[in-house]
This record gives sequence, C-alpha cells and structure tokens, in this order.
Amino acid sequence: MNKITLKVKVAIVLCLLAVGTSSSASNSAIEAQNLCDDSGAVVVYMNGVFSTPEGVDLSIRTLSSLYEKNYSTDEIISYEVLYNYTNGFEDLAEVFEQRATEQVAVLDGRFELFFEALRGDGSGWLAYISEVESAVGGVIEGFVEYAEAEIVRTLTAFMGDTTATQINYVEHSSRIDNWVLEGKKLLFVAHSQGNLFANAAYRYARGKVGPDSVKVVHVAPPAAQLNGPHVLADKDRVIQALSLLGSVASVTDTIPGYLSRPAGANGKWDILGHGFVEIYINPTLPTANSVLNHIDEALQTLEAPEAQAASGFFTATLTWNGSGDVDLHVYEPSGSHVYYAAKTGVSGYLDVDNTSANGPEHYFASCDADKLMPGPYVVSVANYSRAEGRRATVQLASWKEGVLGTRSVNLGGATGSSPAYDMFVLNVSKDEETGQYSIALVD
Repeated sequence: MNKITLKVKVAIVLCLLAVGTSSSASNSAIEAQNLCDDSGAVVVYMNGVFSTPEGVDLSIRTLSSLYEKNYSTDEIISYEVLYNYTNGFEDLAEVFEQRATEQVAVLDGRFELFFEALRGDGSGWLAYISEVESAVGGVIEGFVEYAEAEIVRTLTAFMGDTTATQINYVEHSSRIDNWVLEGKKLLFVAHSQGNLFANAAYRYARGKVGPDSVKVVHVAPPAAQLNGPHVLADKDRVIQALSLLGSVASVTDTIPGYLSRPAGANGKWDILGHGFVEIYINPTLPTANSVLNHIDEALQTLEAPEAQAASGFFTATLTWNGSGDVDLHVYEPSGSHVYYAAKTGVSGYLDVDNTSANGPEHYFASCDADKLMPGPYVVSVANYSRAEGRRATVQLASWKEGVLGTRSVNLGGATGSSPAYDMFVLNVSKDEETGQYSIALVD
C-alpha cells in the first residue's frame, strides 16, 4: 500500500472542505468548455541584465501587442518568459542611494529617483531637484557612467563564469522539455544578457528537435556568438563598451541621439541606448521594425516537432540527471492517485512514463471543465529503483501563466511505488460567478 504523506493528508482535508462548500454548484448542469487556449508556437522572451519582474512583464506584453498589431497569423501564439534571475537592480539602487546621500543631502531617502536616473527620465522630481540643487546633475551623470560600467562588468562576468546561473539553466531546460513533449514550435527572443541564456537554451533544444523547430532572434547581443538574426543599435553604449573588450555583433540599425529619441511604451528614455522597451521595440525607432520582421519570418518558417504528450490546464514535468527509474506521482482532489500503475485519473493523465534514464515524465490536468476538479493537487516523486544519488527536478507550468515553480531534490534509496518526496501542493479554484479557473501554489 502506498504511504500517505503529511502533505497528502492536508490536501485531502482541503479537498473535503472544498467539496462540502460547493455541493450546490456540483448539482447544477455545467456547460462543457475548453479551459485552455492551446498554441502551436511559443515566443520565449529571455530578459537582459538588471531586469525587474515588472519590467520583464511589460516587455513581453509590449512585444506581443506590437506583433499582433502589425502581423496576422492563423496560428495561436503564446508568449512566455524564461526569467534570468539577476539581482543587479537592487545592487545598483543601493549604490545610488549611498552616493546620493553622501554627495547631495537633498537626495537622502529619494530611492525612487534611482529608476529615473538609470532610465534617463528628464521629467518629474528628478528635473525639479536638479534645478534647485545644481550638484544633482553631476551626481546623476556620474551614476549613469557607473551604471554603464557595472552592466558591462556583469555581462563579461557571465560570459566567463556560468556557475552562478545553474538555477536559470535548470528551470529553462525543464520548460523546454515540456514544450518539446507537447510538440511546440519554439522562438527565443533574447535581449542583452538573455542572449547568453538563449544560446544555451538553443543548444539544449537542438539536442531534442531539428533546426526547423527552434529559432533565435538576438537583440543587443553582448557577444558575437549568434544562432539566428540579430538587431543592434549604433548608439547602444553598453555594447559599444563591450566592443572594447572583445568582438561583438555588427550594427544593424541607426537610431537618433538621446535628446531626439521619443520615450518607449513605458514613458521612459534610456540614456544608454540599450533598453528593450525604450529602444529595441520602441515603435518610433527602426529597431522595432527589424525585431518584428525577424520574429515574423521565424514564425512563418518554424515547423512543429512530433508531439509526445498533451497540453493541459497545468502540467507537471519530471526529469533527473542520469540512469534509473524515477516516478512522478500526482494525488488529485478526487482522491485519485495518478502514477505509472494508474495513468488515468479523474482530472488528468500521466501520458509519458520513462523507466530507464533522465526522464521526462509528464502529467497534464484536463482542459475540459467537465473533468477538471477544483481543489488541491499534490505532486510527489519516488525513486522506484536504481536512482539513488540522482537529482530529480519537477516543474509545474500552466497554459496561461507559464512556469509556476521548479524544485529539485537529491534522491535517497529506492522506495518502489511509494513516493518519498512531496514537491508541490497546488490548488485549482473556480469562481462560480464567472466560471473562471485559477491556480495557486499552496506552499
């Protein structure tokens, strides 16, 4: 008999409570509906150095809006981010605050001016304070020069040392595994430092699919190594500085000087000429047309690889780093235990089961509203046999939000069909008024 872990017990209790509070709804007829808007191609944005999550979100929304406005396609395209986890913004902000406080007392505590300084925003409080206190201008100019040098330093450090990027690579490769299983066409659109990760992602994907199923568009690449067309502005100060340290890609577009450039979709200017939204997909600049044309050409020529698994409302993908048989287990709200010996549950299916090495294994929750049950789902892992010491990784993703979480565990001895590692508990909920479903991680 399979053991029931504490998280599973908690999930069962949550499920019973959910069933008890929604019995009236379950007695009413529910019109069958497809909860997923499944795509055939995925445009994957890979962000540059010093990008905040909010900035990345704006970048992907702006990119998708511009493409859909200027091009038409019969195919559904989804947009996702393979995030580059760098904390450079926090580091730069701290330096700005320290320097500003030391040199100009009026800037003490004005942390929000850091963003205006870095983006070269000449409006608002920054302009006002500069008029009142003339020394502010010198501090800002010095800080912009420092920021340029720091970005260059960070980019060159990442080119030579990838040990600090493993969290990115694990998450990226797990998501690529899922896309390949589901037969998605892949287009990586990378900006700045994101190009280094895009090159690695491209190599990983090419190990699984042919060259017609994955392509790259490079934007402001910091190195000359390219796996597709690129766009580089002539007044990109960051790449200009990098060219003094080694070879970089050639310039493709000429843009106006800083004082003549309109703001980007975020209402900001970038004095460094390097910003994705401010420069490269700014519709008033020629760089935007170049980026969009490359994207369109790639999407028109991509071919889907053969699908091995189905897309779902959410998916769980398991991989591990070597030989052995590692198993994915999912406990559904109904109480169903989905695993290799019972691949069909009430809400979902285990449609890929690997018994030899590396994975993947794949579970998907149904997009059919008649099958998908609200409530808690527990995702666990077992070392069935021969995988002691292996590192197993589980990634959860939804069709709408992309990656929800990625976690890894070092496996102990074999436990057969009894899962020993609870990786995730997620809750699927339904708004009875709108009929909309949503997902949230419980832990």
